[in-house]
Amino acid sequence: MESIASEDRYPSVVLEYMRVADAIAGKISKGELKPGDKLPAEDDTAAEYGVAYSTARRAMKELRDRGLIETVWGKGTFVTAPGSTGR
Repeated sequence: MESIASEDRYPSVVLEYMRVADAIAGKISKGELKPGDKLPAEDDTAAEYGVAYSTARRAMKELRDRGLIETVWGKGTFVTAPGSTGR
């Protein structure tokens, strides 16, 4: 299970999904996840970060809202190319 650093960057009121989203966004920005890479299923993401499924699902929504990932129904969730507009 990957730990999520609590660097006092977040006030205690920030929800856990933001920490998960930021951790994944960090992997994207560092190049650990590249455009076109398929992300694990939401239940696997929940297990990896030690959070509830609904938290992982909300983190994925946050990443979609940021334009970092896109979900293709029946295929999976993928890292988007920088500057891509999705579908």
